[in-house]
Amino acid sequence: MKNFLVFLLMACLLLTGCFGKSVEVECEKQLKSEDVETRLKAARKLGDVATAEALRLLMLHKDDPDYRVKEAVKKSMDKINRRTFLN
Repeated sequence: MKNFLVFLLMACLLLTGCFGKSVEVECEKQLKSEDVETRLKAARKLGDVATAEALRLLMLHKDDPDYRVKEAVKKSMDKINRRTFLN
């Protein structure tokens, strides 16, 4: 029973991002990359995460110089807003 509780606690910590870097922190770095594909993936990932921090980061990068990233940011922001208002 004790091992199960330790396992459950570890799983909860992993799911909440207490170990390692959070998705938002990693995406924040990726959004600053010179590589367009890296920025695209980060913008899409933040849309999937759909947290307040993800939305904040997307808003900071809504004027990305590349039109593809700009569009991905817009779609991710729309996705977060739809999820937020539907719940």
